[in-house]
Amino acid sequence: MNRITALSLASFVLLALNGCQRPKAAGMEKPPQGPVPITVTTVQSGNFPAVLSANGQTQAYYTTQIYARVSGYLLKRNYTEGQWVNKGQTLFTLDPSDLNNALKSAQASYDLANANYINAKAALNRVRPLALANAASAQDLDTAMANERSTAASLNAAKVAIEQAKLNLSYATIKSPIAGFVDKSKIDIGTYIAAGANGLLTTVYQTNPMYVNFTFSENEKMARQNAIASGKLIAPQGGKYTVELILGDGTVLNRTGQINFVAPFIDSTTGNITYRAVIDNADHKLLPGQFVHVKVKGMEWKDALYVPQKTLLTGDKGKFVYTLEANNTVTPHPVVAGEWVGENVLIQSGITAGTKIAADGLAKLKPGAEVIPNTK
Repeated sequence: MNRITALSLASFVLLALNGCQRPKAAGMEKPPQGPVPITVTTVQSGNFPAVLSANGQTQAYYTTQIYARVSGYLLKRNYTEGQWVNKGQTLFTLDPSDLNNALKSAQASYDLANANYINAKAALNRVRPLALANAASAQDLDTAMANERSTAASLNAAKVAIEQAKLNLSYATIKSPIAGFVDKSKIDIGTYIAAGANGLLTTVYQTNPMYVNFTFSENEKMARQNAIASGKLIAPQGGKYTVELILGDGTVLNRTGQINFVAPFIDSTTGNITYRAVIDNADHKLLPGQFVHVKVKGMEWKDALYVPQKTLLTGDKGKFVYTLEANNTVTPHPVVAGEWVGENVLIQSGITAGTKIAADGLAKLKPGAEVIPNTK
């Protein structure tokens, strides 16, 4: 092999070796050697909010079905379907022709009854002095008195019939008894409506305030009761639990409600107990039938352990925190975590109060890593 060939071969080998050493992608470089600066915090002990979570569904505060109270043809719908209506606002109008005729008939019956009463009363006034003067028999007086009372009763009945006819005529104008959103019409214009159960016209929903129904299992309720009885869990004074709602898109409503009903029985098919909360809905953001996530607040775990959420890591064997050792190294410490509230998370077991743990620089740590602690 001549000198030129040897040099060419050597150059090729160097180029091949250099080509194998590709630059490393960002984030894949080895962490810097040496102690890692970290902030150290301690495991805290004290009362910690107990939050119960459940899935719930909203329910209108009032759901009022609008029925026709008199029979007749539907003449007009006076509202826009799906829109807000005020209390007393006219929703439907029935054809009042038959009802007007009924009122006129009742008025005529009243006039007749009134004429009969006036005549009977005049007859009694004539007979009474004659009977006192023995010019008329006691039987004539009794008959006149009975006739006067009978015609007076008929007059009162006719008066009631007029009032009822007027009331029926007023029912031809169907008004909303509450303020709320109104459903679509169930019956078309021109349809004959029979009063009563078959005369459903529409439904009005009062949505402010709004009810929220949710459930907890019998076992969950018993666990809470036992924890309260043992002193581990502190119930709010006066049973004033508050409710926070989270919508389907994760939005947390900036208002809270109060539980105002607990079912006095356990549902035999599900083993659950139904709770109901009432919550302000002045902005009408909640709609009836909407699914929401419910958080019940007001209780506290007594003398609980908790750490900042950011200190809790997840490994192959579950949750852990890095604890600071005396020689300024860190050790992963398995823990059992509970609920998360604000910036802190409840620690159910695995660690003791006052233990020093790493609060930042966690991505650079590994078991046994040397650190430069800065106590927070």
